[in-house]
Amino acid sequence: MGVGGETLHGWDPLDTSMGADPGMLISAQRREISNILRSYTGYYDLFSELLQNALDAVEKRHSEDDGAFEPTVWVDIDLRSSSVRVTDNGCGMDLQQLRQFLRPNFSFKAGPISRGSKGVGATYLGYGFNSLTVSTKTSAGQFSGRIENGRHWVDDTSGTVPRPLINSITPEEGAFSAVDRGTAISVKLTGENVRPRNLTWYQATNAAQWLALLRIMTPVGGLYLNGRPAPKIGVKVRVTDQASAITEASLEAPSYLYPHELVQRSGSMVEFLKDQARKIASGADASKIAPKFRGLSGLWGHWTNAELLGDAPDAFCPIRLSLDAQEKELARASGVSIYVYLAFSTELWDAINDTQLQLRKGARVLHGGLQLATRHMPQGVTLTIPMTNNVGFQNLAHVVLHFENAEPDLGRKGFQPEYAQLAEKISVSAVTAFRGRYNLLRKPGVAKIFNDELKIDQWIKKQEEHENNHALTIKGTGLFMPTEELPIRSEPLVEQDVVALFNQMLSSGLVRGIHLIASSQYNQYDGLYRVRMEPPFDKFTYASNNPLGIEEDVFTGNTPMITKTKVLEYKYTLNGLVEELQSGVKDINDIGLVVAWDMGDKWREMFDVTSLLDEDTRHHRQVHGTTHSFTHSVSGAHAFEAIILHDLVRYLDDPQAEQERQREKLNSDILAG
Repeated sequence: MGVGGETLHGWDPLDTSMGADPGMLISAQRREISNILRSYTGYYDLFSELLQNALDAVEKRHSEDDGAFEPTVWVDIDLRSSSVRVTDNGCGMDLQQLRQFLRPNFSFKAGPISRGSKGVGATYLGYGFNSLTVSTKTSAGQFSGRIENGRHWVDDTSGTVPRPLINSITPEEGAFSAVDRGTAISVKLTGENVRPRNLTWYQATNAAQWLALLRIMTPVGGLYLNGRPAPKIGVKVRVTDQASAITEASLEAPSYLYPHELVQRSGSMVEFLKDQARKIASGADASKIAPKFRGLSGLWGHWTNAELLGDAPDAFCPIRLSLDAQEKELARASGVSIYVYLAFSTELWDAINDTQLQLRKGARVLHGGLQLATRHMPQGVTLTIPMTNNVGFQNLAHVVLHFENAEPDLGRKGFQPEYAQLAEKISVSAVTAFRGRYNLLRKPGVAKIFNDELKIDQWIKKQEEHENNHALTIKGTGLFMPTEELPIRSEPLVEQDVVALFNQMLSSGLVRGIHLIASSQYNQYDGLYRVRMEPPFDKFTYASNNPLGIEEDVFTGNTPMITKTKVLEYKYTLNGLVEELQSGVKDINDIGLVVAWDMGDKWREMFDVTSLLDEDTRHHRQVHGTTHSFTHSVSGAHAFEAIILHDLVRYLDDPQAEQERQREKLNSDILAG
C-alpha cells in the first residue's frame, strides 16, 4: 500500500527508464564519472588502461583461436603531438559494444584472467581527456569514432559545454590498417586537468627508454611469480621525438623490468643457498664464500606461494614469515608470491635511472620499497617497507608482492587493509632475510684497491720526486704504429723474459692503465707502478673486443681513477714469491701487483684465489689486464692482484676453453663448480 491507499508494485531502483528527469540523470552520470576520474591520479594510468585493455583483448582471442594467431600489441608515442595510440589484433568490438564501452561500470570482461573488469577504465579514457579516437574491426565490419571535450564537459560548472558525442571518422592508419581484427585507441593530451599533461616528465625520448618505463609502471611489466609463464604477446613500441626521429623497440612477452636484469653483478639467493648446501653435504667449509657470490652489486630471488609459505621444503627460500594462523590462511588463499632485490647502496638506483636508462636525473624509476601487484601487473605507487630496525634497508630493498586472488580499488591504487597489512609484514620478513646476507655485497664508495696504503714510503717518495723532476714522455703523430701481434716470438724461460713480455703488452695497449714508475730494484723489490685511468673510460671497460677490461660500473662520472704508487713484483712462477714470503724476505703487505708466467702450486699454502678470466667472477677485476686476485686463506683479506701471462695468452686464444681450464685447475671449495 502507498499514500492515499495507492498500491505500489515492485520496481527496479537501477532502471533509468522510469520517468526520471533527463537533466537529473545526466547530472548524476557526470558526478559518477567525476568520482571515477578522481581515483586516477597516476602519471601512467593512461598507459595502464590502454595496455590492459589491449592485452586482455589479444588473450581473449588467443583462447578462442586455433593456434595460428600471433597476439601483438603496438604502442605509438608521438612526443610532437603529445599523443599515445595503442593497437591490438585481439577480438575487437562490434557496433553495439562500441556504443557502450565508455559507459561507467559497464564491462565486457569477466573472469580471473582479465586485467581489467571494473568497467571504469574506458570511462576514464573517454572523459579524463579531451580527445579519444577508437577504431575497431571484427568479422562483422569496421567502425571508427572520436569523442572530444570529455574532460571539459565533466569539469564544466557553467552548463555551457555540450555533452560530447562519438562522431564517425576515417579509420585509424598505421598498425590497425593491417590487422584482420582488433582495436586501436588514441588519446591526445590537450586541455586543462588532464594527467599527464605532457609526456616529457621522465625525459624519455626513444623507444628503448619508453619500453623500460612501460615494463616498470604498466601491464607490459608482466609479473608471473607463481609458476605461470608469461603469455607470448609481442609488444612493439614506436616513439617519434620532437625532431621527428623515429625509434623502435620490442618485447616478446610482457615482463617486469627486474633490477637483476639490469645490474650485471647480481647474485641469485637461491643459487647461493644451493652452493652452501652442497658444501655442507660434502663436508667442505661453508664459511668460505665462492668468489662469484662476493662483491655483488645486488642479491635477488623470487618464490612462489608454496615456497614462501613453506609448503615446498626444497625451495631454498630464506624468508621466515612471522604470521598468525589467520594471516597464513589469507596469504595462502590470496596466492601471494614475491620477488626481492637487495642493492648494495642507493647509488645503484641512481645508476640505473641516470646512467643506464638515461632518464630524468634523480627520478629513480626503480628504487627501494614495496610494489604491490595483482592480475600480473603492478598496482599503484611503491610503498615504504615498515622496518623498525635497520631502517636504511627499506631504501635498499625492492620488493614486489603479487596477489593471485585480490582486487585493488577503482583507480588501482591500493588494496583492502588486510591485504596491505599482510604485504607489509611479508616484505619486512623478506628484507630481514636478505639483510643477513648483506656481507655478500660490495661496499659503497671507491673499491679498496684504490685506497690501499703501502708502508715503504721513503722509496716511493724518492721515486715520485724523480718522476716529477725528470719526467719522460714520448708523444707524436705517426711515431707509433700499432700491430696485430707482439714482437716477442717465444714463451718465457726466465724471469727477464716475463719482464720483456709484460712491457710489450703495456706498450701495445693489450694491458692498459698501468704506469711504470721504477724498474730498478729497491732492496728486495722489483719496481713500482701506479694505475691511472682517465676518461673516456671506454678503452678500459669490458667488451667483446676488449676481453681484459673492467665492468663499466666501476667507473663513476668523469673523475680520473688514480691509485697510490705501489710495489710491482716479477716472477717466472709464483712458487718463488711464496717461498720469499714464508722466509720473511718479502712482506706481502708491501706488494700490489705480481706479474708471472705461471702460477705454480705453492700459492695454496698461503692464499685463496679468484680467477678474473671466469665470466662468473670477472666483476672482481679492478685493474685492466689482471687475471687473478689473491686473498689470505686465513683472514680472507685482500693480498695482491696478479697477471699470469700464460693464462692470459691462453684466454685470448680460446676464452671458453681457458675458462673451463681455470675452473678445473683452481678447483677448491671456495670456487663455484
